[in-house]
Amino acid sequence: MANRERLIQTLTDLIRIDSPTGEEDEIDQEVSSRLAALGFEIYHDSFKNIIAKLSGDGEPLLLSAHIDTVEPGRGIRPVLDGDVLRSDGTTILGGDCKAGLTIVLEALTSVVDAGAKHRPIEVAFTRAEEGGLVGVHNLEFSQLTAKSGVVFDGEGSVNRISVAAPSQNVVTANIRGLAAHSGVEPEKGLSSILIAAEILTQLPLGRIDSETTANVGRIDGGLKRNIIPEETFMDGEIRSRDNAKLDHYSDEFRRIFKEAAARHPDAQIDLDIRNTYQAYKVDASHPTVTMLGRALAQIGLEPLLEATGGGSDANVFHENGIVALPVGIGVRSFHTTNETAHISEIVQGAEMCEGVIRGA
Repeated sequence: MANRERLIQTLTDLIRIDSPTGEEDEIDQEVSSRLAALGFEIYHDSFKNIIAKLSGDGEPLLLSAHIDTVEPGRGIRPVLDGDVLRSDGTTILGGDCKAGLTIVLEALTSVVDAGAKHRPIEVAFTRAEEGGLVGVHNLEFSQLTAKSGVVFDGEGSVNRISVAAPSQNVVTANIRGLAAHSGVEPEKGLSSILIAAEILTQLPLGRIDSETTANVGRIDGGLKRNIIPEETFMDGEIRSRDNAKLDHYSDEFRRIFKEAAARHPDAQIDLDIRNTYQAYKVDASHPTVTMLGRALAQIGLEPLLEATGGGSDANVFHENGIVALPVGIGVRSFHTTNETAHISEIVQGAEMCEGVIRGA
């Protein structure tokens, strides 16, 4: 059984280790040493993702979480208030995904300490998930044999299981107009910002339908207030759980940018749309779903099967033939200074994880 006090100690220890994307070496060392102490064989692939293996009986099981965090995430000071852990308000908490790491480590510790029979375990702790699933895209899948698993990286309680998730196309554009002095000869300039604004008013953005969204999340342009802006960069995305819709709205983006280029022949407009991960959908009768259902029943919880609009390492696991489903890790308000971790729910996560390790 999960040990609450040990779990809290592990979680706070991990949270206090700074691990923003690209600076994961210290947290890597900590979790790798903990896995090694449990008897795991530790391997780092060429991207320095952690792959750890422990022999057992039956079909191998994959357990995954990511080791990086977002900013502001340096010098985090966790504060425990009853059942809720939060930061001091100046940083994120880092429960995403330190709670996921803690769940896996606590469940494994409980099983190993008890000398319990368990399945062969393959752990994949990835880097740079917050940078756009970079770590899992570079994961050496040849090192993994499991075809089923759990990704501990979801918001809310552990019985929230994401059985469907979207594909994502990343949209970037560079617009080049003509610079000119805005006070002396503005008529000689061509504002790249105005062209970007014109395009923005025509793009289908926001909630398009129940399974499709689009966003332009960043625009950078111009140099000084008295210069007609020559260059502007746009960064956005399109997501859908239906790839036909993803293709349709990607074509709409291309059409709108192409028409803007035709209206402004003196401008240079370069648009790039590329896929970063593919959608998945898993039926409620799939063995991975029923496995999770059995483990949840052992701790008195009913599975909540949900379709999400977010992507995770799970998308890339699916692309590589591993049905690994994301579950909640007891954390809310990811990526904000209001982030909280609910200890009782993290304990439930460890108990559920122990159930699947034992072969629920």
